[in-house]
Amino acid sequence: MIDSKPEMLKGGEIVLRCLRAEGVELVFGYPGGAIMPLYDALDGSGVRHVLTRHEQGAAFAASGYARVTGKVGVAIATSGPGATNLVTGIADAKMDSVPLVCITGQVRTPMIGTDAFQETDVFGVTLSLTKWSRLVRTIDEIPEVIAEGFHWARSGRPGPVVIDIPTDVLKARKEFSGPVKFTPHVRPADARADGAFSDTIVALLERAERPVALVGAGAKLSGATGELRLLLDDLNIPTFCTVHGLGAVRPERPYYLGMVGMHGTRAANKALHETDLLLVFGARLDDRVTGDPTRFAPHAKIVHFEIDPAQLDRVRTCDVAVIGDLAETVPAFRAELEKILGSEAPTSRKSGETLRPSSGQAWGTPEGSGTLSNVSERLPDWNAWRAIACGAERGEPDARGLAQPTIRFLDELFSRLPKDSVVIADVGQHQMWAAQRYRSASPRGFITSGGLGAMGFALPAAVGVQLAKPETCVLCVSGDGGFQMNIQELATVHRLGLPIKMVIIDNKYLGMVRQWQQLFYERNYAETDLSDNPDFVEIAKAYKIHGTRLNESTMAEFPVSAETSDLIEKFLRSSEPELLVFECHPEANVYPMVPAGAALSEMVYED
Repeated sequence: MIDSKPEMLKGGEIVLRCLRAEGVELVFGYPGGAIMPLYDALDGSGVRHVLTRHEQGAAFAASGYARVTGKVGVAIATSGPGATNLVTGIADAKMDSVPLVCITGQVRTPMIGTDAFQETDVFGVTLSLTKWSRLVRTIDEIPEVIAEGFHWARSGRPGPVVIDIPTDVLKARKEFSGPVKFTPHVRPADARADGAFSDTIVALLERAERPVALVGAGAKLSGATGELRLLLDDLNIPTFCTVHGLGAVRPERPYYLGMVGMHGTRAANKALHETDLLLVFGARLDDRVTGDPTRFAPHAKIVHFEIDPAQLDRVRTCDVAVIGDLAETVPAFRAELEKILGSEAPTSRKSGETLRPSSGQAWGTPEGSGTLSNVSERLPDWNAWRAIACGAERGEPDARGLAQPTIRFLDELFSRLPKDSVVIADVGQHQMWAAQRYRSASPRGFITSGGLGAMGFALPAAVGVQLAKPETCVLCVSGDGGFQMNIQELATVHRLGLPIKMVIIDNKYLGMVRQWQQLFYERNYAETDLSDNPDFVEIAKAYKIHGTRLNESTMAEFPVSAETSDLIEKFLRSSEPELLVFECHPEANVYPMVPAGAALSEMVYED
């Protein structure tokens, strides 16, 4: 217990005192009847509340804040529809390992279970979507519940927590001596980061002809990015990232092959399919990464560095499981690696050195003929691999050239972003185009709804990111479908004067669904036509936000015209919120693409 003089406080005031004790300065929410006592206590609490225009917007804004800072995001809503409107944001946080605490009001304790006005069993509704949840029954429970909820939200693999508090508990009074600290029960570690696993991995590396590394979000969440980068430099093997791993590996490194998976680069997918040793760092290997799981890395032994044992063996049984926080296991492995290598450590090589091309298939030496100190000699010419990685994904048109103007627009836009900018992508074709083109070394510089794929994520998430990083350029990239799902948050952007740069890739379709309909459903564009879209520039104007538009013809010249260049530059440098609509061809497709049920080696490059 933190000693302080007892005060007679209401439950709502105690909640806010406990939030401050957890380091919370900013929360997002929308008021209502059952949560009103908490709102009544906000004034003078030291907690800043940001009013969004929808509870889903509050959850996504809190998620954006958490993703860019690593802190716990907090969203608040009332009972019933207020709580259920948070559910999509909670599911998104669960899938993407985002530390999120949602505090919901509930009907009065005696009324629970009577179908009272705006009653919903939010505890039951979200049970499968949370790391931990609790219905608070008495005011005495509040300090312990808040402390434990924050512990579980941020510990281990981060995730969402729901704390449901009846309105009569928020109104009740008691003597409050101060917040408490939660101490979990000590349990034996699943695995120790003591290097005991290193001999096995080194032996696998020595025998491997085609070793590769896959980096996921865990590298960022654990704070292990710096150590992992040093390890990857030591190993100097082909490396690629999941969409949530983007930014964890320095893109200028010659061994970096870009994003892997359904819309990954040719080089990354080819290397992953042909590898005989896969080192996985903090990625859960979902279907968007693996393709057909029965044909995922079919020749490879797998070493999986992972904090959550539940994520192991989901696709294929791994040969070596290194369970623990990457912040501990990666440095331990690197230290043991350096001991083994001694003076022959690969770190003695110059960064970017051209390595001997393979004379045979893939990486190319007879199995078992290598030693760890000459791994680099068994790898191909990096320049050739970089050419594969940066071919169609960096400016080559598809079969009809329909995506070319959009690709060029994003390249122009991204090339002008200030250093350490944050890009938030919504969900759809624009999301994959943006991910393919993202080339920053900022670990928390690319944010998107990956696991859940929730359209409408980007705009409210950008609100949270901009509030967390007020001096940072925040670029929100959306599609015309997703932008309209939470378009009401333009009011939040204007009200707070947030200088978010908003881009809409407008193709008048639900683009990703339409692409699948074109390729696999004989162009039956059932209910994906958005040709009756509103004028987004005029809508922005109604919210007192400046907007402008570009069409495909502006990207016909290379380099782009001075007029277009000036428009993009002015858009990015403005100190006010700005909207830019880019009119994309309706049938432009994202390539490469791995069809559903196909292996990574079966990428589609054209119609």
